[in-house]
Amino acid sequence: MIKSLKNIFKSKISDNVNNISCNVELVPSYKFNLKYQDDIIGILGYDRGVWSFSYSEWFKNQNELQPLFEFPDTSRTYKNDKLWPFFDSRIPSAKQKKVKEYFATHPEDKNNLVKLLSVFGNSSVNNPYKLINV
Repeated sequence: MIKSLKNIFKSKISDNVNNISCNVELVPSYKFNLKYQDDIIGILGYDRGVWSFSYSEWFKNQNELQPLFEFPDTSRTYKNDKLWPFFDSRIPSAKQKKVKEYFATHPEDKNNLVKLLSVFGNSSVNNPYKLINV
C-alpha cells in the first residue's frame, strides 16, 4: 500500500512539474562606445541589471577634453542600477512620432533602456558625442 501511494504521489508531482510554464527573459550584456569624432571616450555597459561607465585609455592619456560632469574621476568605473541622465537623455520622449511608430511594431521594448539606446541613442542634441552599440 505504501509503495502504491508513493507511486501516485511521484506521478502527480512529476506531472505537475512537467506542466509548469516558466517565462524567463535572458538579458545579455551590452556595451556601447561613447565616441567623440573618431576617438573612444569611454564604455557604457549593462550587465544583469547594472549599468557601468569607464573611460577609455585614450581618454585617460589625453589633455584636450575634460571628463564628463557626471563622471569626474577618469580612473574609476562607475556603477549604478539606474541609467545616468547623461545617457538617458539620449532616448527621445515616447510622445515623439518616431518613437510611437517604433513602439507600435515593438511594444515589448517600451521599458528596455538598452534596446532604446541602441535604436535612438546614437546622437543627441545635448552634446557632440556618439553612442555606438558594439
